[in-house]
Amino acid sequence: MTNCSRCAGCMIEDFLLDMEDSSGPMWLKAWRCMNCGNIYERVLQQNRLAKEAQMGAPTAIVPHASAERLPLGADGLEQLAA
Repeated sequence: MTNCSRCAGCMIEDFLLDMEDSSGPMWLKAWRCMNCGNIYERVLQQNRLAKEAQMGAPTAIVPHASAERLPLGADGLEQLAA
C-alpha cells in the first residue's frame, strides 16, 4: 500500500480523464489520496518538480483551517503572503 506524500493517508488507484490531449480524450492511471485528495501521476509529478525548480523553493499550501482564522483585510493578506 502506498501512503500520501502530503498527509500520509491511504492512496488508491484511480483513473483520470485528460480532456486536453491533442489526440482526443485519454484516460490516465494515477494514485489519489482517500484523505486529502492529493493526486500522484508521473507526468504531474515531473511538472510540479520543474515548477518548484523554476521558483527556487517548494510551493507551500495553506491549510483551510488556518486560513479561516486569519482576519479579513490587509492584515490577513500580509499574514498569508508571509
